[in-house]
Amino acid sequence: MAAQIIWTCRRFSKLSLKDWAQDKSGMPVLARLPTHTINSQGQSKIMTTYEEEKTALLQWRSKVNDKRTGDQEELRNSPLFSLSVRHNIDNSTNKAKIFPQYGLLGYDLENVDEDGDIEPILFNVDAPHSTFICGSQGGGKSYTLSAVLENCLLKNKTVNHLALPIAGLVFHYDLNSTLANETATLCSLEIKVRVLASAANLVEIRRRYSALEGANNHLTVEALLFRDSQLDANSMKKLMAFSDQEGSVPLYMEIIEHELRQMKKASKPFNFKAFRTKLEDDKNFNPAQKSMMKQRFDLLQEFMDSRQKTTNANMLDLQPGTLTIVDLSDTFVGPATVCSLFDICLGLVLQQPKAVAKIIALDEAHKYLNKSDAAATFTEHLLSTIRTQRHNGTRVVISTQEPTLSPSLLDLCNTSIIHHFNSPAWFAAIEGHLGGASSMTTTEHGRAELFKRILGLKLGESLVFSPSSFVGSDEDGMPRKLGSGVLSLQTRLRMGMDIGMSDMASKGLV
Repeated sequence: MAAQIIWTCRRFSKLSLKDWAQDKSGMPVLARLPTHTINSQGQSKIMTTYEEEKTALLQWRSKVNDKRTGDQEELRNSPLFSLSVRHNIDNSTNKAKIFPQYGLLGYDLENVDEDGDIEPILFNVDAPHSTFICGSQGGGKSYTLSAVLENCLLKNKTVNHLALPIAGLVFHYDLNSTLANETATLCSLEIKVRVLASAANLVEIRRRYSALEGANNHLTVEALLFRDSQLDANSMKKLMAFSDQEGSVPLYMEIIEHELRQMKKASKPFNFKAFRTKLEDDKNFNPAQKSMMKQRFDLLQEFMDSRQKTTNANMLDLQPGTLTIVDLSDTFVGPATVCSLFDICLGLVLQQPKAVAKIIALDEAHKYLNKSDAAATFTEHLLSTIRTQRHNGTRVVISTQEPTLSPSLLDLCNTSIIHHFNSPAWFAAIEGHLGGASSMTTTEHGRAELFKRILGLKLGESLVFSPSSFVGSDEDGMPRKLGSGVLSLQTRLRMGMDIGMSDMASKGLV
């Protein structure tokens, strides 16, 4: 084929202007010029007619029954699909299944058959896609997130079809809670859970997580430590620059940035100890700047592996069927620093081989994705991850109480799951960014009706916006996209223990 292309190009380069002219019928003369092809014996053959060349070119057109047709690709990448769609599609062909891996997410409350049964809705584990979950505290968002993770990490014939479990990563930061992150309860299902925390808060984090069912055998808590080889000038700039005050940049950054630029030019491996020593010996800092810089270095030192010999060569080397939780809940670590550390963790995870399918979740994202520069940088990294999710084999789930995060996150997510909330301000923040909901919010009456539906959602119920999901069928039995519609979903029961229930005053009564 390469020989054919080169030969053809050489012939085109020798054409004169008259060769490009049209004949009396208006057809370009070029279309009638002979084209060379090489047969299987290596012999040259000249195709002299339109029909012969057309026949040769048509071999590159995808066949209608090709397993990778456009229609089938849309089905393969459907974030959600109903059980009826799965059976209609996968049972209609003897070829490879369109939906090889999936798990039960919940039930379509508005799709009830003649027996009174509601239609199961399945979560596509096989294809990379992104999900946004929001709602008030106690509305069920963390419960839904945990159900999604169960579908992706654990084989269970009654809930999912999972030949190859994927690897899970959860980012968590919450200074207002003394409880373990809810997703860690997957250890009660004998899923291996690793919690990475700040070294200074390791005792407290271990206390929180050790109380979980299954923690003794299936959960470990370790310090999050970076080796020099995992950092570079760019990551150190992020860690040194950001203050926990929105838009605030430390005064010493001009000198530090100069040193980082020199380090980058030298192309030498990063060495945290040498970097710190050189800056602390610099005479250009005034006492206030030196004090501020020392505080920053002291904090970052807690996340550095001074021995460069962590038990695992890379603590963020995710394994299929396991869950890693980066829990940086620590009163001495502010949201901006947390975002910078999460950003570095995300970069290390994305460096893993593409063969390892991943699901990355942000729980209680509103606790750290504020308006700081560090949060903006981390958000941009998330956006880039979502944009390239099909190529890096990554699924992203963002769970937040307040939907006032970057609107771009809502715009890019394939699916939005909205649990109950009461705030008109929250509704105003999301109404223009819910895929497929634009037709429902064009009038004041439409907006009022949609907000009324959100207000009326019960515990575990949600409204789902997912335009590219096939959750129904038309009159001919063909799969139909949700499009501009909305799905009323009831999340399924979890397999693992639930620690997200309200702490009632009467809990001690018999």
